[in-house]
Amino acid sequence: MKGSLPYFYIKENLENTRGIRIYTSDDIPRNIDTLNERFYELPRDIVLEIETTKTFIFPDLLMNVYPLISERFREVLVLFDIEISIKRVMLMDKDSRKITSYYLLYTKNLLNADFNKSFKAVKEENGKIKFTISLDFAESLIRRGVKGIEFVEVEEDV
Repeated sequence: MKGSLPYFYIKENLENTRGIRIYTSDDIPRNIDTLNERFYELPRDIVLEIETTKTFIFPDLLMNVYPLISERFREVLVLFDIEISIKRVMLMDKDSRKITSYYLLYTKNLLNADFNKSFKAVKEENGKIKFTISLDFAESLIRRGVKGIEFVEVEEDV
């Protein structure tokens, strides 16, 4: 990527993701293509039960079951004028009943999005989604004190 600013893959911190178990819902498809097809049929607010370890830190990006982002992450999307459809997801701890709010992302419009270079979805061969972000977007996340995520520089052209 000579002569251009770097882009990064954003991913969850692997050690931290081992500290949460999200119970899937029959109402929310796990396959990303099916999830995108049925996204607008899903209820506006969704509750999912979770179990966490004592050392678990709620990250600003959760991708192990569904593409979920925190309020802080959503604020950066708004700052960059990235219009994205979301559904509120409440993660409720099975034991304590404590609720943590996230947003489920509709990713279809982010795949191969030519209009948006700051935040894009990339579908891997295994069918999973990962996100590429611009240097400016990464800096905005870092300035807001994001937790539980890592940035890996993209080697190929974005």
